[in-house]
Amino acid sequence: MKLILQIFAFLAIFGVIYLAIMNGNDAITLNLAAPAYDAAAQTTVHTTKTLNIAFILLSVLGAGIISGICLFVPFYLAQTEQLYAYKREVEKSSIKSDSSNSQVKVMQAKIDVLEKALKEALNK
Repeated sequence: MKLILQIFAFLAIFGVIYLAIMNGNDAITLNLAAPAYDAAAQTTVHTTKTLNIAFILLSVLGAGIISGICLFVPFYLAQTEQLYAYKREVEKSSIKSDSSNSQVKVMQAKIDVLEKALKEALNK
């Protein structure tokens, strides 16, 4: 599933870049504000800006990538923090089990020594 999503994302990016290349010479006029009526001249004034279509496409692509990164990073950091906490917990439990094993070995050695001493005492 992860691979399919990555392939889809790359195809979408390449599609936008292809559209930008194909429309590199075309321009579009955008209205930046609502038309205003000039009562003195009795005309309607339009605030417009002529932009290259490729520039608009690549700007939207860049904004989308940046916003995607900004949305993803907090989740990624939280997940890595949980992973490190889990690793520390596993290390602590392994250390506890190692110390328990060593304590058992020490106790077993003491029991063996006491058994030998008891056998020697009974044999005398």
